[in-house]
Amino acid sequence: MSALGPYALALVAGVLSFTSPCCLPLMPGYVSYVSGVAGSGSEIVAVRARVVGAALLFVLGFATVFTLLGASASVLGSVLLANRQTLTRVGGAFVILMGLFTIGLLRILPLYRERRVDLGRIRSGPLGAVPLGMAFAVGWTPCIGPVLAGILTAAASTGSALPGQC
Repeated sequence: MSALGPYALALVAGVLSFTSPCCLPLMPGYVSYVSGVAGSGSEIVAVRARVVGAALLFVLGFATVFTLLGASASVLGSVLLANRQTLTRVGGAFVILMGLFTIGLLRILPLYRERRVDLGRIRSGPLGAVPLGMAFAVGWTPCIGPVLAGILTAAASTGSALPGQC
């Protein structure tokens, strides 16, 4: 396989994930936010340069999150492998603890709270496109799980951050 093969495969897998039923319904919200389309009835105002710039900034925010995930997976992969037995025991204890919480035998008050990101604080238009791209990336991580897991597993097996983030 050529050196570009894994990147091409990741691109195709990303496009397929992007068009999944989980991600695709969010596209109108993304497009209207980034483009700043406004108008009443049939009157729609959009400037092409502004839309393209905002879309590129959105992609920058999106790519930042996934680049950081890839780099951290490759760096943390060796650490996780070296401490596998301890992490397995801690993870097992955590699962038991959460089971006790779920059936009501244990109350952990901070888990009863709800926190939400106030997207109203993110500016509309181009300046808000980077944080919005980052928010979409974090929100879509479960939707693109199988592809992301495969790519992050490949990144974790590299052992260093530079190949893992590419």
